[in-house]
Amino acid sequence: MHTERVYPNWMLRYFETLTESEQRVYFHSFRQVTDQMYSEDYLIDRLKWILKYPAIEMEYDLYVHAKLDLDFYYPAVFKPEKWTQLEEKYFDRFNEDILSVLESQENQAFSPNDSGDTHPF
Repeated sequence: MHTERVYPNWMLRYFETLTESEQRVYFHSFRQVTDQMYSEDYLIDRLKWILKYPAIEMEYDLYVHAKLDLDFYYPAVFKPEKWTQLEEKYFDRFNEDILSVLESQENQAFSPNDSGDTHPF
């Protein structure tokens, strides 16, 4: 379907920059994810952001975007039982990743030399 050019131009440009081997991996990942969904639309909307990062785990990355999307309603996007399977597969990893990000941000907010007191007096 990518070669039929029925997708957004940014997706075509990304796909064309990949080697043949990378195209196979990408296409397999794309199909694996979309087979779980009613429509490709939600994935395509998120891919623009997912594909900006060098390490892509399309299924997990989509799961993360969905978990962080306040408007996400999984029964409208995923086929029955597919979201539950994703939750079972990625829930613990997602929570570990979120905690890691929060700890990293907390460490950046307060350096070792910073007492936390920001009052000028």
